Amino acid sequence: MSMALVAGEVLFDIFEDGSHILGGAPFNVAWHLHGLGLNPLLVSAVGDDMYGDQIRKSMQAWGMNTEAVQTIQRYPTGTVQVGLQNGSPSFDIVKDVAYDFIEKPEKLENRINTCKLMYHGSLALRSATSKQTIMGLRKESCLPVFVDVNLRAPYWDKNSIEEIINGADWVKLNDEELQLLSNKNSKDFDQSELVVNAQSFRNQHDIKAVIITRGKEGAFVVAENMIEHVQAAPVVEMVDTVGAGDGFSAMTIAGILQGWDYIKTLEAASLFASKICGLRGATSKDRAFYDDFMDEID
Repeated sequence: MSMALVAGEVLFDIFEDGSHILGGAPFNVAWHLHGLGLNPLLVSAVGDDMYGDQIRKSMQAWGMNTEAVQTIQRYPTGTVQVGLQNGSPSFDIVKDVAYDFIEKPEKLENRINTCKLMYHGSLALRSATSKQTIMGLRKESCLPVFVDVNLRAPYWDKNSIEEIINGADWVKLNDEELQLLSNKNSKDFDQSELVVNAQSFRNQHDIKAVIITRGKEGAFVVAENMIEHVQAAPVVEMVDTVGAGDGFSAMTIAGILQGWDYIKTLEAASLFASKICGLRGATSKDRAFYDDFMDEID
């Protein structure tokens, strides 16, 4: 049984030294959910090339289902050039790649029907083809929806983001993204201002719960008649922050699927994200990496 339907990009993050690591927010989330024993179904696309082959082999070695990962002959596997300054990443995202042309997966209706939740981000919806596919899956599956906002210039505009978050059950974004989507240009914002903006954002877009991450300032969730805050977990040894937000999303989804309350969910997500900061890149092939969390997963 697949616990979560995950749709969107899979790609390689290519670093300045020439090394490359698997990435893409939906892929990272699916990878972590599988590491946590929650058996996701990833709907994505790769090219008929070396990187595409590596992605399939890595997924298979990890035990992930690759049935819904399509091969697009005309376009290469997605790549992102990652630069790092003081541990913070910058991204040069290549366009017209395989994940821009995801099509509706065939003969997987029964597997999709076993899912309990659908996750997607915003980057893969930059293209008309993938947007139509992902929004179509969202409508046809009738699953509760978790939207992970990632505002990557120049591949977003306010109207398109509002279209995909309207009516979602959960929307996760960071504090700067909330301010941008709330038309607040100042970066000198405090917690109380963010809470007010999150409440307005939630009401405006008919969202069940808005989850705001704030890096070292922690995270909070705004839902109906409820606001809960958690502190950031300490990072033992900082390597980089690539994929920390995706790890936070994955553990938040795990908590939702397990029926945890928001405090337990966000505390676990914060701890998991802090562990990601100790990795080079966004994922780990070490199953022991997940051991500290497995006791809580049914």
